[in-house]
Amino acid sequence: MPLEMTPLTQAFVHQSLAAAKNRVRSQKAVQDGQPDAALALRALAEAQEVHAKKALTFLRGRIGSSAENLALALQEAREMAVNALGWTLQSEADADKAAGSLLTQMARAVQSHLALPGIAQTGQPRTEAATRYHVCVICGYVHAGEAPGRCPVCQAVPEKFSEIKA
Repeated sequence: MPLEMTPLTQAFVHQSLAAAKNRVRSQKAVQDGQPDAALALRALAEAQEVHAKKALTFLRGRIGSSAENLALALQEAREMAVNALGWTLQSEADADKAAGSLLTQMARAVQSHLALPGIAQTGQPRTEAATRYHVCVICGYVHAGEAPGRCPVCQAVPEKFSEIKA
């Protein structure tokens, strides 16, 4: 369910977007050989993430239980899957092939989110505990367990996976 666009909601959205943009800008500064600019942009992004997290905490009232949070994460992933399909169709209708391709990749990666152990089986006993996940830094695909040989969404090599451990 979308949040009402109160001033606090607007601040959350603004700070979240600004943090994401500044993380990308920081990466570009590294590529451009500007380590001081990269460091400043990364620091700014982290500060903006602090603001966004605080605003979200106020907007939600509190952080829910683990079961509630997992259910919400699953719901949000499902909403993203549906939205990505609509956005892809709109991009294709607008003849924006690059955006359509990116959104198709996002939709495929979100399918991996829907199948994650502990999220998809919320409230059900797990037979196998996932002790780590691997996130493709190219497309956002998430793999439980050992890193795959290649990303099934974008074909990235194993070195492009970021390991998330318990």
